Amino acid sequence: MAKTFHMHKARLETLVDGVFAIAMTILVLEIKVPELADGRSSDALLSALGHHASVIGAYFFSFAMLAVFWVWHHRLVEKIRLFDFPLLVCTLTFLALVCFFPFAAALLGRYPLNLAALLVYVPLTGLIILLQTLFFKLAVQRQLLLESVSADEVQATQRRNLRGCAVLFIASIPTALRVHVAWVAVCLALGLLFIWLSRAKAHSGKASA
Repeated sequence: MAKTFHMHKARLETLVDGVFAIAMTILVLEIKVPELADGRSSDALLSALGHHASVIGAYFFSFAMLAVFWVWHHRLVEKIRLFDFPLLVCTLTFLALVCFFPFAAALLGRYPLNLAALLVYVPLTGLIILLQTLFFKLAVQRQLLLESVSADEVQATQRRNLRGCAVLFIASIPTALRVHVAWVAVCLALGLLFIWLSRAKAHSGKASA
């Protein structure tokens, strides 16, 4: 009988930390020191920095997003005993998207008003959030949680994950509006669906208490 694949979470979390550290560092490389005709002119430097404002803004916003994803991921992993193959694949896919994040941030910083840049950045962010939600759902379904994790804690974590998905789709409405009004309806419907699912989880948790 073939041995079931399992991986201790400490090994994978070392990889996660390394990937996030590199991705968060690479973000700043898009910010270039401006070239000035007169290196002593403060006005010229401030003007040049103003032209780089969107790139700098994209850096800080994207750094904050990656920080949120990193903390969120570690809070989920704290509840897990080990990784089986489906959970490993989910995590590696999540890391692949994290590695792509600096490119999406660079596009948004250089072309903040370009719809195509938003259509890279926003869906990428959404996929990362959805994968975090799927990650924990798989762990629950495959009984990979620590015995010390209570049912109430599982319910609360799932509600937070669902609310995160709801925020994602509602926050995507301005981008959807630039594509087509039909996509606004889709984003709104999905946002409301995830809000309903999170509330349903809350009610089911109270009913089972």
